[in-house]
Amino acid sequence: MLSRVAENLYWMSRYVERAESVARLLDAAFYLELDAAGLARDDDGRGPVEGILSILNCRTSFEALHPVADRDAVLRYLTFDRKNSQSIHSMIGRARENARGTQEAISAEVWSEINRLYLYLGGAKAQRRFSSSPSGFFASIRKACVLWSGLVDGTLARDEVFHFLQAGRYLERADQVGRILRAKSHHLHDPEPGPGVSLRPVHWSSLLRSCSAYDAYLRTYRERVDPEGVVRYLVLDADFPRAMRFCVARCRESLHEISGGDDDGYGSEAERLLGRLDGELRYIDVSEIFDRGLPRFLAGVQETCLRVGEEFHKAYFST
Repeated sequence: MLSRVAENLYWMSRYVERAESVARLLDAAFYLELDAAGLARDDDGRGPVEGILSILNCRTSFEALHPVADRDAVLRYLTFDRKNSQSIHSMIGRARENARGTQEAISAEVWSEINRLYLYLGGAKAQRRFSSSPSGFFASIRKACVLWSGLVDGTLARDEVFHFLQAGRYLERADQVGRILRAKSHHLHDPEPGPGVSLRPVHWSSLLRSCSAYDAYLRTYRERVDPEGVVRYLVLDADFPRAMRFCVARCRESLHEISGGDDDGYGSEAERLLGRLDGELRYIDVSEIFDRGLPRFLAGVQETCLRVGEEFHKAYFST
């Protein structure tokens, strides 16, 4: 496969996964502001929606355009602003460009869905849906991204095309879950707003919703939502498809298929790094994570994901 085609496939999948993640973050933060009745603000008085700017590292660029922030401005900036590289519209646009350059490698259904979603985001219907029901709008974006991923799973042979798409999807997902969990972990030690008031369960429930894990978590842990259970589920669970351990294992499997290495070795530095991280996530206990420090542990995982992406680029895209 040409390195240009492989790179387009890899980044197309990452962009769609990232767009879905932003849609889930915005929807969960929007609900958190309603549920917490104005109490769920950080030390600088920022609400949950505005806090997403920090998670996505685009606060500076937003404040340059909007000196006075409000919820609607943040929502529109992270949804429709094509000049913002982290907006949903911008990422779907880049995914569409990559798909257009690789139409010979993907199915007609995969191309059609990403093209439909891009045209929808640029049209008046999306603006009306957003204005009338932000939550309904973000749900439609999430469903479209999930549908696109389902079409990849259901219409492509398990060859290099599929595995480049899978590697991009799961590496991006592992990084996004780590980024979200790291940004929200400071609520472990937040002071409560008053006697008899506890926002910690609300914050951790919102975190689970941000990762589409709330219902699955409750089926496993019943009604108890606590930091240790949330971290165990989102980081160490082997079966939940958005847990970091699950994502790292699937990404490693796809890299192994691409490299064609034997079962006892590895075919690239990216695969070696993922194998080492997979082993750590497989055998570490949640108590060890908290002893080490959750932010520090997550920073290490994110650093590994960054290095994997760099090594992946060197091995397959720079030739």
